[in-house]
Amino acid sequence: MSRSVRRAVKVGTGFAVLVAMTACDQVGITVPDDIKPAVDTYKLSGMSVSDLTKPDIRRALVQLSREACNRDAMGRMAAQIDGLGYRRESATALIGFVDRCGRADGFLSAAANDLMAVSDFKGAVEVSDRLIANNASEPQYYFDRGRANEGWQRDDAALSDYMQALALSTNLATVTSNLFIRIADLHAKAGRYCDSVSAIRMWVSADPERADNAQAKGMIAQYASHASCPSTYAAGQESFARQSGNTIRVKAKVNGVEGVFIVDTGASYVSLSEAFARRAQVPTEQARRIRLQTANGARDGLLAQAHAVKVGAVEASDVPVSVDAGGKSPYGDGVDGLLGQSFLSRFEVSFTPTRWSISQRS
Repeated sequence: MSRSVRRAVKVGTGFAVLVAMTACDQVGITVPDDIKPAVDTYKLSGMSVSDLTKPDIRRALVQLSREACNRDAMGRMAAQIDGLGYRRESATALIGFVDRCGRADGFLSAAANDLMAVSDFKGAVEVSDRLIANNASEPQYYFDRGRANEGWQRDDAALSDYMQALALSTNLATVTSNLFIRIADLHAKAGRYCDSVSAIRMWVSADPERADNAQAKGMIAQYASHASCPSTYAAGQESFARQSGNTIRVKAKVNGVEGVFIVDTGASYVSLSEAFARRAQVPTEQARRIRLQTANGARDGLLAQAHAVKVGAVEASDVPVSVDAGGKSPYGDGVDGLLGQSFLSRFEVSFTPTRWSISQRS
């Protein structure tokens, strides 16, 4: 055998040994005994032993090997492996912990984000479904499921989740701009550019400090350049006397039927009692079922659309409205609903101690 051939054999043999050692390491043969129970229980054998035995990770795995339902140890371990890029393994471990040890919504929420990071959007939707089943009144869970549905290219389901998140948000001024932007983008994808403009204006109107937001103005101009909104989209101007106090009551017409409404700049939608919605013949056959956040807590409702909403000489068409399905009106005696941002954001609205004004935007 020549020297060159013998050298090749030695190199080849060394390579084979290296491959074999690497394979052993990857399949978990060399996983230390003190962490092996947790590695097996939470399906972490796909991680390299060198990572499993990093001090912080190993310490948590030792604790989980002794007590599989140690929540503190699971939280620390999942965060550590997540930081190393093991997003799938982190999600699997967190979900496995909940299945084995009981409800831990924070772990499921983290798992949903891990699954979205590896583009397992279907899995993220399934985890979000579990979170919503645990707490149907948490807007963040709908927002996260909306992101997963959007990644899964289920735009209608995503939009429904985003609209639900808005319905459950008690203070629009604190809602992330990302929610309004996603709603606007989905409307634009479907060619509903006026609705896109409305979504961005709702974001701006929720907090007066956003009025000069350059990003919002740019998006509104971009969407508006694609289509001219009909003249009935938002028209007119009016000024009303205002009584002392924080509550502003106004007579408004929905589909031509008059009712008493409270002006509520913090409400996402024009909200109607079930009885008034019937009188106004608001179509609900195709309405989305949603949860509504009211002063009396979360209630079941419907997300529908009114043909027209009119206050004095000011009128808007095709206005999203929420219909409370709880029977008795949650707004107080003699009040039929709330005049919220799905109507108000289409106009310039200003308030003084003695008057409030509303006018068509230029």
